[in-house]
Amino acid sequence: MEKENSLCVLYDRECIGCLECETCDLDPAKTCDNCGKCLNIQDDAVIKIDKIILNDE
Repeated sequence: MEKENSLCVLYDRECIGCLECETCDLDPAKTCDNCGKCLNIQDDAVIKIDKIILNDE
């Protein structure tokens, strides 16, 4: 997957085609398939409300 004259996304150098950037962070024996399991993404978000201010108009 080496691209001619492209920059490496992991190191400060040109791409040498080592494919280290395509390696799964959780299972180094596997190629990354963008499953997202290495990311801490939640399906919903939670916020804490300290107080509610109502305008008395």
